[in-house]
Amino acid sequence: MDEDTQRSDIHRLVTEAQHGDFDAFREIVLQYSNALFSVAYSVIGDFQEAQDAVQEAFVKCYRRLHTLDDPAKLGSWLYAIVYRTSLDFVKKKKQTLPYEDALIPSANHVDAWLERRMTQETIWRAVQKLEKTSKMAIMLHYISDWSMKEIGQFLNLSRSAVESRIRRARETLKRQLADDFEPYFRMQRLDEKFEQRVLEHVLRSVGHFYIPVLHRKRAQDWFVRHFQLGMSRHGNLLLESGHELYLLECHNHLPSDLPMLAFEVFDVEELWHKLKHDGVKAESLIRNNDIGKHFVFYDPDGNAYHAIENKQKKNA
Repeated sequence: MDEDTQRSDIHRLVTEAQHGDFDAFREIVLQYSNALFSVAYSVIGDFQEAQDAVQEAFVKCYRRLHTLDDPAKLGSWLYAIVYRTSLDFVKKKKQTLPYEDALIPSANHVDAWLERRMTQETIWRAVQKLEKTSKMAIMLHYISDWSMKEIGQFLNLSRSAVESRIRRARETLKRQLADDFEPYFRMQRLDEKFEQRVLEHVLRSVGHFYIPVLHRKRAQDWFVRHFQLGMSRHGNLLLESGHELYLLECHNHLPSDLPMLAFEVFDVEELWHKLKHDGVKAESLIRNNDIGKHFVFYDPDGNAYHAIENKQKKNA
């Protein structure tokens, strides 16, 4: 992708995300997750806590995206957010036990836990000897899979400056570490599972309703067909309450045993017969003196929903 096309693509993603397109924000997460993770780790020194910091940084990004006036500055803007967020994590870390130290491994796993901990601490001590910018450049090189030019744009450095810092940092780490450290960094790269966790964390943090699904279009058609839900201008399902329902397409999904949403229905029995006739999986209709008629039904991805009789509407 040439520079003009890349700049145009970023401008489009930022603009669409600012106007409420969550798919555009999802693409931003996908493009920048490992870059932000590289910065977070270079500050915190713990891969698990770095992931937590990146999640928090993306929540801040989602909440503040409307304040970004120049989409071309997205990279530097994200850098500033994750850097400050990571510093906050370091301050909290000094007041509490490190994440892994707070976990007591079982007797069967203590040797593996100690080896992993010692490896991480050894590498972190070596990384700490690097100058700040060189530290971030080498992390971006191994974890983000970005080109030298992209790393330079993110760190506001020239390509030659990035190459020089990475070369010196690699030489320093080779002197400090006996084993081959490069595969260790590369195996820390974030994958699609992390992207899904970030998006779920963002949606929960801002109070949006969402449903995890394997095939978004199939789920969308299912809701429209059986419940006549409308569509918002952002392309999301529109609930009767006026809230948008986000269908978050996931790469893997294990349905919860608990209902995802509860629907208040004027005639529960009529809905139950309709869904059964349409081949929708539904449990038995229950009659209860306190809450009225209700039942549980399932979408094509196995997510459960609760249909409950709306007594106020019925008595009106």
